[in-house]
Amino acid sequence: MKEFNYYILETISEKRNQILQEIIEFYKIQPGVTAEVLEKLEEYMLLMNSITIEALNDLKELSCYQANLIDAIDVLNTFINSVVEENGKIFPAEDLEILPLNYTDEIVLNELQILEYLYNLNQAELNRFNLKNALQELDEKLYEDEFPDLIMDIVEKLILAITSERIVKVEDLM
Repeated sequence: MKEFNYYILETISEKRNQILQEIIEFYKIQPGVTAEVLEKLEEYMLLMNSITIEALNDLKELSCYQANLIDAIDVLNTFINSVVEENGKIFPAEDLEILPLNYTDEIVLNELQILEYLYNLNQAELNRFNLKNALQELDEKLYEDEFPDLIMDIVEKLILAITSERIVKVEDLM
């Protein structure tokens, strides 16, 4: 069980905000970028950052307690649903090919199902989010005690990778 450190999370949030502001400043000096596009860009990036920070906060709070696989997947699902919704507003014609894990409260997810879902999100052969090695390590430790902690780490990496992919996507707004 990991100790929750709010100071580290605040520092991460501050750094992320600073990076986003630098990206926005970069686009402000680009020729041909209109005020309307800048406003849309800033709104999108700040919203994505907010969604990401909220998901990371939820994940960090979970890490204070005994890691629960279902709770970690719930955080990931909430994050993915928010990203898909907001992305649809900015890029209505784009299919993200990222889907939350669809299950009901009556279904008890096991380690193997969660691992398979994460492999599918990473698009196994394409290694879309560069999680292949982490997922292989997870696979090797499928039924070991450290499996829940590894899931938490991978979910965090996945949230950050999806966010990075979406932020890079703002180029299409230009």
